[in-house]
Amino acid sequence: MRKMSVKVVRNVSTRSFQEILKERFGIDEQELKKLQEESLTNKKSLLKILLDKGYSEEDICKIKAEYLGYRFDKLSDYEVPGFVKEFFSKEFLKSRLVLPIKYENNSIVLALYEPTDIMTINQIVDILNQKDYKVSQVDIVVSTKSQIEEKIESLFENEEDISKIMHILKNSLKDFEIEEKIEREKPLESSSPIITLANKLIEEAFLKKASDIHIQPLENKFIVRYRIDGDIHTVLELPKVLQDAIITRYKIMSDMKIDEKRVPQDGRIDFYKYNSSIPIDLRVSTIPTIYGEDVVMRILQKKTQLLNLDNLGFTLENMKLYRETISKPYGLILHTGPTGSGKTTTLYAALNEVNKPDVKILTVEDPVEYSMGGMIVQTSVNNEAGYTFAKALKAFLRHDPDIILVGEIRDIETAKICVEASLTGHLVFSTLHTNDAVSTITRLREMGIESYLIADSLLLVVAQRLAKRLCENCKERYIPSKKEKAIIEKAGFTVDSDTYLYRGSGCRSCNFTGYKGRVGIHELLYVSSRIKELMIQNATTDEILKVALAEGMKTLRQDGVLKVLQGITTLEEVEKTVI
Repeated sequence: MRKMSVKVVRNVSTRSFQEILKERFGIDEQELKKLQEESLTNKKSLLKILLDKGYSEEDICKIKAEYLGYRFDKLSDYEVPGFVKEFFSKEFLKSRLVLPIKYENNSIVLALYEPTDIMTINQIVDILNQKDYKVSQVDIVVSTKSQIEEKIESLFENEEDISKIMHILKNSLKDFEIEEKIEREKPLESSSPIITLANKLIEEAFLKKASDIHIQPLENKFIVRYRIDGDIHTVLELPKVLQDAIITRYKIMSDMKIDEKRVPQDGRIDFYKYNSSIPIDLRVSTIPTIYGEDVVMRILQKKTQLLNLDNLGFTLENMKLYRETISKPYGLILHTGPTGSGKTTTLYAALNEVNKPDVKILTVEDPVEYSMGGMIVQTSVNNEAGYTFAKALKAFLRHDPDIILVGEIRDIETAKICVEASLTGHLVFSTLHTNDAVSTITRLREMGIESYLIADSLLLVVAQRLAKRLCENCKERYIPSKKEKAIIEKAGFTVDSDTYLYRGSGCRSCNFTGYKGRVGIHELLYVSSRIKELMIQNATTDEILKVALAEGMKTLRQDGVLKVLQGITTLEEVEKTVI
């Protein structure tokens, strides 16, 4: 075997392969011995035997990586260098199950299925050296066969992406480059390449199902990042000379003051005017930073038919309870959870459900996120003008509404008017920031609402979170580890030999993350007659929780674990999402 010509970075484990295997899969000594005997009998490697028995390829690769001293990665965060397609054929990369994924400072990062394939590593290094890409160090990342193959396939696709458009833009913008320290005329926000780039960034974000676009200035460049399924990804780095033009373009599109860069501004873009095939609004916000203005654009769907309760992840039991409650003529329904937990989306879906010709619905929000259309009257607070949630509510009561949506209960005045409105024949929806459903009662008491008023007005509290949904295209079944079984059993579920969990192996469809989209995790506290009694008696949170659980309430964690067992999400996501 040929000796390696470069330094390969590794950190070999001090533990034996068997020790790592037993810890990862919860296999005892007796089970391991049986597996080893089966391996010898069938003339298959131990890892192949485990794969045949239902253990996931990803877990097996993680074990292999740890033992050999490398790290495992799904490859979702890597942008493959441009030279890879020029120097290596698709057939070569797929046959060797290898992919160069980063080159920097004479160091190459290689994704490999078999990290011991020295011949392939040497061959890649030799080719790069011949092409004047000097390599003195190799970092190896272990990944699954399917992940590497999918990444190679996506690399050789002929789809038009932002990087190709940037190649065109760079040629168009060559007159704006800085040469010999003499700055030429900067690009204008009205120039055709800038308009093309501004629109394309929004279009790509929409196609990738991003929720937010971040335009972030740095010292010598600025970057574009998309938030997809809750995680933020850098998608593009742009030269500093384009920064002012692209930001000014977005400020023009959102009717902001383009000459004001010292204070934050807010605006809105109706993107339908720029591309009729993409019916979205964007809520735009800017803040001044030491390197220029930072811009964040929240993508809002115009199509309210997407806001359907059936798409939000409620279990059948919770959906039945929720639909029954929102159909009641009066009372208070509260949604709780941190920012970004899907409260607003659920409330809009609920309004869609109860929006009938014979009811009048009024909303006050900060700001209006979705234009509901139809007969729903929507307003935005304007604190500078003195139009607060409390003032809007007082005015609403003189406009004969049946249903009221208040974006958020922030103070005692708003809380009191919400309670009063719910007690005088109105169905009131609102949100509050609490960690779970039961602690909402304590929060209302702390705000100054009398216990008997809470008991008389409150119908339902919905605590919620958002977890990443497994990609249906690459979802695979595997046997849970001993640790995973313990977590499931602690949540009150039975684990037996037929219990399997699921994980995404990573593919082009999900950008190699294993996840695509998000699903709601819910905890519904229905205010029964027994819980009303406890409220009036000023019972503690623990006392109310005990009764709620006895009456059938499922906690956030239980609802999350149920969705894990159903193959909708993973334990890792539930652990990360639910405290």
